[in-house]
Amino acid sequence: MKPFLLNAVLAGLLGSAVAAQAADVWQKVEVTPGQYSVKVGDTQKLVMPSCAFGQPYSFYVKPGKADKVLLYMNGGGACWNYQTCNIVPGQQASYVPSADVANDPKQMAGLLDAEDPENPYKNWTMVFVSYCTGDVFLGSKDTVYQNPFNPDPTDALAIKHRGFDNFLYVLDYFKRERKNKFSPLNAGGVDIDKILVAGSSAGSYGAALNYPWVQKMLGKDAKVSLLGDGGMGVITDGFLASGVFGPSSGWNIDTNLHPIFKTLPAAPAADFLPKVYRTLAAQYPKERFAQYTTAYDVVQKLFLNIMEQSDGVPADQVSGFGSWSFRMNTIAAGLKTALPKNYRAYIDPGCNHTIFRFDEFYTSALNGIRFLDWAKAIVTNDAADWQNLSCTPGVDCGEQNLTQAGVLTCLARSFGTP
Repeated sequence: MKPFLLNAVLAGLLGSAVAAQAADVWQKVEVTPGQYSVKVGDTQKLVMPSCAFGQPYSFYVKPGKADKVLLYMNGGGACWNYQTCNIVPGQQASYVPSADVANDPKQMAGLLDAEDPENPYKNWTMVFVSYCTGDVFLGSKDTVYQNPFNPDPTDALAIKHRGFDNFLYVLDYFKRERKNKFSPLNAGGVDIDKILVAGSSAGSYGAALNYPWVQKMLGKDAKVSLLGDGGMGVITDGFLASGVFGPSSGWNIDTNLHPIFKTLPAAPAADFLPKVYRTLAAQYPKERFAQYTTAYDVVQKLFLNIMEQSDGVPADQVSGFGSWSFRMNTIAAGLKTALPKNYRAYIDPGCNHTIFRFDEFYTSALNGIRFLDWAKAIVTNDAADWQNLSCTPGVDCGEQNLTQAGVLTCLARSFGTP
């Protein structure tokens, strides 16, 4: 059976499974392992949805208004070599390897709480793109990482970096279900008017770098906005050179980047994400792009340290909170200057990581503007709430709480531990 025919058969089965769960707010879609053909524009692309160790992939949908869509890309760390991909029992892993772990929107608050009356997106159709591949939704490669400290070739780790495959499968599935008259997602011929592409942590990078594919596969005449959460692009040149781009990369993202990003591999680390946003703003001048972070995000700072150590920086010489925060603010300031019309940043006090999945989505406020209203303004064109907002470093960004106890509290909250 040809892949695209198999895909169509499974689409019907999965559509039935979704319909059978129509009483639930969020409906889980489980993907049968295998190869599928998805339509990207006018071409067909073969994808193999999977989690890191070959576990089946799954994601969630919530039916709502057919003309308004929230596409949310979940976070869950990253891995790009043996050290970062190797999961040691009893230690915090650097990525989530399973769609069944930390990927259930029913257990999350904030933007994903479709039953909160204050949620401005509660009535929208929602698509929750689970994350379990360690490649920020950019990979389409099965990679074997050799232990650099052991010459024995059997001491290796095989990872399925299939995040881009998963992402394309979800978009293709959603497109088909909108036309399936037996599916709760059936649009009844209604075109999409607004799309909010949102992502937290690793999903923030995936949302930005895959934004053009959303435009191509779903956008057409829709207004497509981008809201990144906890992914400000403070990374290292070594990470880009050895982990992301080039023939030795474990992710194979060079072939997955949209053509508008063709010069991105040559960008230095300090300009990598700024160039992504500048490219998007130039290509889509009528759309809006925004980012959220805290001033001393503990998880973003932690990943910078992991990158630095992977690049050979001694543990006692890695960047501190002040260094990470300065670099983050430099990136945000540069984008605010370069893109005054269609880019905004919201920089909260403290060291928590991400806001979309937490109660702070409703409680955070700066300069009298609630984050809730700021996040809504990106699609409503409300000029009053569409502002660059930030605490002042050294004054009210929560520096006094960067104690061992304070940092551990931020870590516990961000990783969801007691």
